[in-house]
Amino acid sequence: MSTSETPRRTEAPAEAIGAGRLAARGLTLAYEDRTVVESLDLDIPDGQVTVVVGPNACGKSTTLRALGRLLKPRAGAVLLDGEELTRLPTRRIAQSIGLLPQSPVAPEAITVSDLVSRGRQPHQRWWQQWSGEDERAVTDAMERTDVTALGDRLVDELSGGQRQRVWIAMALAQETDLLLLDEPTTYLDIAHQVEVLDLVRQLAAPTARGSRGRTVVMVLHDLNQAARYADHLVAMKEGRLVSQGAPGDIVTAELVREVFGLESVVVPCPVTGDPLVVPGAPWQPGAEGDGDTRTDADAAQVPTARASVGKGRV
Repeated sequence: MSTSETPRRTEAPAEAIGAGRLAARGLTLAYEDRTVVESLDLDIPDGQVTVVVGPNACGKSTTLRALGRLLKPRAGAVLLDGEELTRLPTRRIAQSIGLLPQSPVAPEAITVSDLVSRGRQPHQRWWQQWSGEDERAVTDAMERTDVTALGDRLVDELSGGQRQRVWIAMALAQETDLLLLDEPTTYLDIAHQVEVLDLVRQLAAPTARGSRGRTVVMVLHDLNQAARYADHLVAMKEGRLVSQGAPGDIVTAELVREVFGLESVVVPCPVTGDPLVVPGAPWQPGAEGDGDTRTDADAAQVPTARASVGKGRV
């Protein structure tokens, strides 16, 4: 994988916006009596990277599970090509949607190559268990995630970061048009985080022949990474959609305060120009006040900066 500059966004065809293959309509999700997501309407733009952000327990991962048919809706529906996901054959879904959940568990004593190869199962038939196309897909996925040298190692012996890259390789080997990734940078150091996210952008880029790239939906906790890598950003809070759109259009200090309860200043990233969220001044010892340990100057820093930039962006 390359550590070069972040692949730049490319304009998606007009028909991709608001008319994607994957969508949710009136989606309500629950675990027993606890409603987690309520009445969610969502369109996933084709050939783009959509990133879902929000505070802990806001329903991000639950929504992703429903988009991959791992969780049946309490009400509403997830649609694939206009058809309800719950009514489609499992093989068709597996050939269309790849999903990497949080903290997947590998079978005991399985090697890296064998685990990545399992991504090809939806494409196999009883009369043809393995093909040259399967071999090519697995080899390519392992090369792109930098795990080729680990092929003969047991997955149980790997570090958390290595294991995460192996799971991503398995998802890539599936070669689906739609790829759902739940916190794919978990356990990765900063260099491998950037490599994985750059790879995601490459997957969504149009091909050399001009055809549309893959559609990717990710859950990320890091708002700055989300703003840097997303074409389409979805912000959730308490199971509801707060805002969605291009990061440059929706990431403001007001949105950060509403969704995360955090005072901040939003400035252009000096490298990409994307929104960069800078939190308020850190805690400092020695100040007086009921639980407020910042100095008066520190406490005033964020509001003053916000006032000077209107909507919180400079």
